[in-house]
Amino acid sequence: MKRKVLVVDDNPKNLQVVAALLAENDYQVEVAISGEAALMWLTQTKFDTILLDVMMPDMDGFETCEKIRKDASNDNIPIIFLTARQDIESITEGFRVGGVDYLTKPFNHDELLARLATHIELKVAREKMSNLNQWLENEVDKKTIELKEANAELERANAELRQLDVAKNDFLKAISHEIRTPLNGICGSLTLLKDYSEDEYFKEVISLLDASVNNLEKYSYIALQIANLQIRGDQYLGFQEVDLAQLGNNCLVNLAKKAESQNITLSFKTECSESLILADIKHLQGAISTLIESSLSFTKEGYVNMTVLDKENCFVLQVEDSGCLFAGKEVSHYFDSINSQNYQFERNNAIELHLASIIVQLHKGVLVFENMSSKKGTITTIKIPKKTVR
Repeated sequence: MKRKVLVVDDNPKNLQVVAALLAENDYQVEVAISGEAALMWLTQTKFDTILLDVMMPDMDGFETCEKIRKDASNDNIPIIFLTARQDIESITEGFRVGGVDYLTKPFNHDELLARLATHIELKVAREKMSNLNQWLENEVDKKTIELKEANAELERANAELRQLDVAKNDFLKAISHEIRTPLNGICGSLTLLKDYSEDEYFKEVISLLDASVNNLEKYSYIALQIANLQIRGDQYLGFQEVDLAQLGNNCLVNLAKKAESQNITLSFKTECSESLILADIKHLQGAISTLIESSLSFTKEGYVNMTVLDKENCFVLQVEDSGCLFAGKEVSHYFDSINSQNYQFERNNAIELHLASIIVQLHKGVLVFENMSSKKGTITTIKIPKKTVR
């Protein structure tokens, strides 16, 4: 594609010489004999370069250049001054009004062609860069719109999920309440039957029914707690200052008779003079008791030991037992949800452990289940941050 050059000079001979030189070198040339004529050309045609004489009547080259630059659409057109004036003031003025180069007459043809080609290349490069920037801006705008639309869609989906989660938890709460009401009547009836029955077989059947009903009532209550905690989070809890070691020891004391009946030794030790945390006493005590009861349930005989340690930013409560292992290599399923996978493991009271994990997490803590590698038994670890202002 031929590059368009506008040559502006009031001398026809100069116009002829320059136009012939440029045409021979494959440029498309237009000429103007005044500044006014040059401005008229620019309203009709876009040029790649302007060769502009300085000394012209009515409107000299400097004034012409200034008027060309006032039109923003001409900003990227290189203007090269061709003039016989060689003083520093004229050269400086040429650059001030918007020229990009300055050649003095008489000029060397090769030098003119070289400078002309260089400035056209620079113009093309600037246009490409401008086009690239514009393309990038358009792409950014397009991606921004797409991201906004995707975020809006994601927010709609999240809102639907939140509604479904609330509906699910409301359903669990309703079911839990509805189950517990008739269970209370069944429990009362079973208590009466125990007192009136003399038959051993009948007593055994009633005992099995009683155990099943008690378990059903317990798991109904746990399901209700899980629903409340998932809906309201830590807003459902009442935090106060509590000593973790003292709380853990109280849980052991409360379960001492059960451990003794199973011939299991309980022990407690702590390296902390005090282990103050912010906690909901009722719920955290329930979670710790659940972990101890889990160890008691799956320990035929042996021991259950509790240790409270002082770490940098937290207190650590560990429950170690000599019972059966958590089956399988991965026990993190307890932290995910209550699903059928939980019941494929030997320690299968998953709903209680799941509730314990929720309570610990709402205390900004971490609950970890581990099998001891060197011997039979497990270690359950709770890490709770030290007391800070909530």
